[in-house]
Amino acid sequence: MSKKIFIKSNARMIDSHNKNHNSAKDPSPSWFKKNKLKIKIAVLVFVTFFATIAVSLWTFWDIPLISPIDSLTTFMFLSKSQLAKNNEKIIYGFLPYWNVNKFTLQKELTHLSYFSLTLNADGSFSSTSDGELDMGLHRLNSDEFTEINKDLIDNKKKSEIVVSQFNHDDIAYFLGSQTAQTNFFQSIDNVLLAYPFSGINIDIETSGETNEKMRQDLINFMAKLRKHLDEKYNHIQLSIDMYAGAAANQQLWNVKEIEPYVDYIVIMAYDFHRSSSAKAGPVAPLFGGKELWDGDINGYLQAFLKVVPSEKILLGIPFYGYEWQTTSREAQSHTCPDTGSTASYTRVAEILEREEELDVQEHWNEDALSPYISYIEDGEIYVIYYENSRSISYKLDYVNQLDLGGVAIWALGYEGNSRELWDVIERKVNIWKD
Repeated sequence: MSKKIFIKSNARMIDSHNKNHNSAKDPSPSWFKKNKLKIKIAVLVFVTFFATIAVSLWTFWDIPLISPIDSLTTFMFLSKSQLAKNNEKIIYGFLPYWNVNKFTLQKELTHLSYFSLTLNADGSFSSTSDGELDMGLHRLNSDEFTEINKDLIDNKKKSEIVVSQFNHDDIAYFLGSQTAQTNFFQSIDNVLLAYPFSGINIDIETSGETNEKMRQDLINFMAKLRKHLDEKYNHIQLSIDMYAGAAANQQLWNVKEIEPYVDYIVIMAYDFHRSSSAKAGPVAPLFGGKELWDGDINGYLQAFLKVVPSEKILLGIPFYGYEWQTTSREAQSHTCPDTGSTASYTRVAEILEREEELDVQEHWNEDALSPYISYIEDGEIYVIYYENSRSISYKLDYVNQLDLGGVAIWALGYEGNSRELWDVIERKVNIWKD
């Protein structure tokens, strides 16, 4: 990308061959000698000022000075009441148990949510998985997470616990059983007594077929959980995770009916392309619609904002991408079967460091407002879609312009030791506060 700074200045021209060569207006040599030091200082200040501007622009060239979000976002669906600015944005981060040892607490983070305790069909929490120790529970009890919780308390940040279940049959049984839910209330009480959690995040997802009974059962469960927490505790925040398309086609969630019982809805606005996708493509496209891929963030958010107050929405943003072996370097190249895998931000940085060795090419998908890279290894072509400071910046602009409650990051630890993504969050947070 070309980086040029054009500096225009006007200087007074002195014509040494003026018709009146002896005019009294001509400065004498003695004037220059007397003011030589002042002239040098003025020139030095001038050069230093513009050099500082040049260095700043060079350093932050990938952060857009003018965001394209203004011209691309459709705001006609917003009501006037939603246009009041909510400057206290939440920076919510999920910490999966497998990243506990990779986590560094960042100053911009406001909420950390530990992922996760697995919910059994009978309302208890799983202690084993496939005959082995359940790592979610194990890492929760580790010295490493105890230290993380201490740091959160010392830095006045909130910590929450994720309760997850992804098995369709277990979900159906639990939601339809009053006994199982009573057991769950006892289980979650034990956790809240043992750990300094200030909130609960419900992450119930199924790829199985849902029906109206399951949707109503989930509404009833969230209502009972809200009542239980309000009666027993001063205030434990309650949030729920939903797919990006949940408000458009319901799936397991009746968004409008669940909204009154939660403090926040985390919209998992990622995985538009996955490791199993037949074509390479953006993980979290802001735009592009169904013409290019299966919907986009902007289209799905319109449906949410019709039934959910903007301040209750946390937009999920990924700190990861996907990598595939592909048939070409094209933006939507066909992928080779069973070659897809998750690519953390750290993985992308490692590839970029081997730029010459792997013939790395950096690309930008203007439709999705997303970066991707392609490279060649052992004669095979690979493509990685991911997020960088520029794409994250656009998503934060989007959150600000729709006045959402904040963002939810999946997942803490994937960024490694890099501050690039957090630096752009810091800049946007400071803008929100102004």
